[in-house]
Formats: sequence, structure tokens, C-alpha cells
Amino acid sequence: MARPRQFDRQQALDAAMQVFWMQGYSASSLQQLLDAMQINRGSLYAAFGDKAGLFTEVVNHYHDSMQAVVLEILNNQENPAQGIRDVFDITLFMLNKDERALGCLLVNTVNELSAIDTNLQQCASEKLDVIEQGLIETCRRAQAQEQMITTVSADEAGKMLMTCMIGLRVQSRRGVEELPLRQSVEPLLSMLMPNK
Repeated sequence: MARPRQFDRQQALDAAMQVFWMQGYSASSLQQLLDAMQINRGSLYAAFGDKAGLFTEVVNHYHDSMQAVVLEILNNQENPAQGIRDVFDITLFMLNKDERALGCLLVNTVNELSAIDTNLQQCASEKLDVIEQGLIETCRRAQAQEQMITTVSADEAGKMLMTCMIGLRVQSRRGVEELPLRQSVEPLLSMLMPNK
């Protein structure tokens, strides 16, 4: 029996991530994934178990490589109000038009798989919960430093920001251009942080 071929796991995950991100989980065939990853079936099964196992690793990889930047900004910015603004810039506006049009892999997954595969949907949802918690904690710091209004709780403010962020990613997937996206987020940021 032939041994599965060795491959660069990170490159394979990057390639699989692009396929899933562009097409979604259900529409991505095993052959498309194998072709993009440049591996054979034996290597995929040995390394990831199956398509669902690969997808779970891709979701973790996406979170670690892309969404972790959001958490780093939120956790390390001394000025929490600026950190929140930076997060909106980083998550949407540093991407080119084609990348923005893909939306967010986590949001796409929650939308696609909520009625199909609750385990995979839950995996993506938990990653979004981590981002939401980071926003809530940053709102707490912003309120403590008098950079954010206190007429809403930090929990409420963080959840509003998360809802806005998810909405922006959905809108970007619909093809809405950068300027209208910026115009739609600014009123919320100005309301929560009027002097920042």
C-alpha cells in the first residue's frame, strides 16, 4: 500500500480556505479541494479525516490567521475607542474589492450551515463569539476611560458593534462598495464614541 504523500499543511489549509471561502462548504467538491491543495485523497483522509474535518481545521486556520488580528488590535491598543475604529478598518477596508466580496468565512458558514450541519455551524459560531467577547471587553475599557457613552452597557455596545460588523460583511458579500459601507458604520461609532 502506498504511503500518502507529504505536503505543507499550512499551504494546503490556505488553498482549502480559498475554495471554501469562495464557494461555501456544500458547493466545494472533494475533487476541487484536492486540486487546490495539490494532494491526493489518501493524504487528505490521513491528515484531516474527511471533508468536515478539513473544514473544521480551515475554520480554525481562518480564525488564527485573520480574525486573530482583530483580537490583537482590541487587546493591545492603549486607546480602546481607537482600537474599535481600527478593527472596523482592518476587517473590511484593508481588503481589496474581490476579497471584500467574499464576506467573512465565519459569517458565511453560520448562514450556510445552520440548517445543514450544526456541528460545523457551531464551530464557526464559537469563533464569532470570541470576537464579540473581545469587543465587549474593549467597550468596558472604553467606558472606564470615558471614551464611550455609558447609557448602554458594555455588553450591549459590544453586541451592537458585532451585529454591525456581521452586517457589513454580509453587505460586502452582496457587492456594496466601500464608501456606503463606511457611511453605514460611522453613525454607530459616532453615537457610541461621540468625542473620539
